[in-house]
Amino acid sequence: MSRRAGRRAQPGGADAPWIFAAAVLGLLMLAGLLWWGAALLDPAIRIAISYSDPVNLLADQFTGRLPITGRQVAAFTIGMVAVLIVAGLLLIAGLHAQRGRTRVDSLAKAMSRSKDFTELTVKAQKRDAERLYAAAAGPGVPLADLVNNGMELRASWEWVQTWIMGPRAGKTSCVCVPQVIEPDAPVLATSNKRDLVDLTRGPRAEKGVVWVQDPQDIIGEPPSWWWNPLSFVEDMETAEKLADVFISSATSAGAKQDAYFESDGKRLLSHMLMAAAVDDRPITDVFRWSLNPDDETPVNALYRQGHHQLADALEKIQQLTPKQRDGVYGTMRPWISVLGNDRVIPWIRDTGEVGRPEFDHRVFADSTDTLYLISREGGGSARALTAALAMAVLTASEKAAGRKRSGRLSPPLMAVLDEAANVVRWRELPDLYSHYGSRGIVVSTFFQSFIQCVEAFGREGARKLWSAANIRVAGSGLSEDDFLPFLSQLVGPRDVVKRTASTARGGRQVSTSVQRESIMEVADLSALPRGRALLFSSGNPPGLLKLRHYSQKDYADDVRESEAFYAPQQS
Repeated sequence: MSRRAGRRAQPGGADAPWIFAAAVLGLLMLAGLLWWGAALLDPAIRIAISYSDPVNLLADQFTGRLPITGRQVAAFTIGMVAVLIVAGLLLIAGLHAQRGRTRVDSLAKAMSRSKDFTELTVKAQKRDAERLYAAAAGPGVPLADLVNNGMELRASWEWVQTWIMGPRAGKTSCVCVPQVIEPDAPVLATSNKRDLVDLTRGPRAEKGVVWVQDPQDIIGEPPSWWWNPLSFVEDMETAEKLADVFISSATSAGAKQDAYFESDGKRLLSHMLMAAAVDDRPITDVFRWSLNPDDETPVNALYRQGHHQLADALEKIQQLTPKQRDGVYGTMRPWISVLGNDRVIPWIRDTGEVGRPEFDHRVFADSTDTLYLISREGGGSARALTAALAMAVLTASEKAAGRKRSGRLSPPLMAVLDEAANVVRWRELPDLYSHYGSRGIVVSTFFQSFIQCVEAFGREGARKLWSAANIRVAGSGLSEDDFLPFLSQLVGPRDVVKRTASTARGGRQVSTSVQRESIMEVADLSALPRGRALLFSSGNPPGLLKLRHYSQKDYADDVRESEAFYAPQQS
C-alpha cells in the first residue's frame, strides 16, 4: 500500500536491528525444528537413539556421532518446500488484499474497531427486524462493507439516512440499487435519469406492480397511468401543504421575494386548490383560473360546497386594486406553470383513454409495489408534481402506520430519494425525518453536495437532515470549504508516535514522543478515493466504508437482464 502523498517516512528507531535479528533467529529455529522432526521420521535414527531434544540431535550429527540419512534430508526438503509454499500463498493473498486497498484504508483502524459496529451486522439486524415487525422485508437496509474486516453492514428498519456523495462516486450502482431491490416491501424511488429505473425495474416487477412517473419525458415512459394531486387535498391544511410544494419547487430556499405578494400568492393558490378539490375539478383548472383574475368559478365552487369563509377570503383577493391583484396573481403563476404543460397533463388528470388506471397514494403502503418518480431541474421542470406525489405517499403512509397496533408499518416502506434536491423539494421533510423512522418509513436521501442540500431545504433544513439521520455518510467527490472541516472534526484525532533524528559528535540519536493529529485532514477528505465513504452512525464512532457494486451481489444477473431489457438499444 502506498503512503499518502506529502507524508515522509519517519527516522528509523533503534529497534529495527533487533526486529531483523529476531526474524533471522526465528527462521533458523524453524529450520532446526524441521530438521529434528525429519530425523524422528526416520526409523533408523529412532532405533539408534531417542532424541527428545533437538539440540542434542543437531550436535551429534554435526560432530558425526549420528549419521545424516537420505530419508531425513528428503523429509526436511519436503517440509521446507511446504513452508515456502504456505509463505508464498500468504504473500500472494497479502498482495491481492493490498491490490484492492486505497491510500486511506490504513486509517480505518484509527477511526474505530470492527466490534464497534456489531449492531450493524446482518445477524444483529435480523434480530432487530423481528423486534420491529419487519422481518418479512429483510435483515435491515443494505449499506456497504466495513474496511476494517470486510464485514457487511446494514441499517435498522427504524433508522433514516442521509448520503452526501459527489458525482461518479458510486451512489447509484453501490447504494441506491441494493436499497431499491433488496427490500421485500413497498419502495418509493426518485431520480433525475434512467439508470436507477433500468437497473432495478425488472427485479422489482417480480415483487409487485411498477409505477413510473416521467412527466418531463426524461426516459421516454408513456403516461400509462395518472395521479390526481388534488386527491391529497382533504382540508385547508393539506391544500396549503400542496401549495407549499409548488412554491418550494419553483424557488430556492432563502430566495428573496416580496413578502406581501408571496404571502398573498400562497394564500390565493391554497384557496384555488381547495376550490378545485371540493368541487371535483381537475387541477389543470387552477392554471386556467390563474390566467383570469376576474374568473369567479373558484369562489362560486367554495360557496356551493359550503366553504363560505374560504370563499369570502378568495373573493377579497379578487377585489384588491388592479395593481395589487395583478401582483398577487403574477406571483402565483410561475409556481403552477407546469400545470399548463401539454406533456404533463396526461399524468395528472383522466383524459378519457381506456386502460389508464388512477394511482392511489393512500394504499401504496399496504402493497409491495414500486413507484419511480423522474424529474430534473431546468426549463419545463415538473419536480413540483414528483415532490407532491412523494409527499402524498409519505403522508398517507404515516397515517396508515398510526392505525397499526405497533404504530409502524409492517413491512416498512423504503424511500430512496436519489437527487432529492432536484426531485423532492418538500420543505417539511427535514422536520419529519426522525419521526418517519419511528413509523416504519425508512428514508434515504441523497445529495451531490452539502451546498445542494442547502439550496433545496435552506441551511437550517440541511442541518436537520444531517443531524436527524441515524446513518450519515459522506463519500468521495466533495469539495465544500465549510463542510469538509466539519467532517474532519467528526472523524477526530489520533495518537501517533513521532520520531526526531539528530546527528551530533557522539553519533546519531532518535527520540520519540506521542502527539495528536487529525486522522483525516481536509485535503484527505477532498481526495477520498472512489468507492470509499465515511460512516457516522448513531452511537458508534466513525467508520470507513467500502462500497459494494451491485455486480458483486447475488442478483447481479437479474440487474444486468433488467438493464438489457429496459435500457434503449444503441443505434
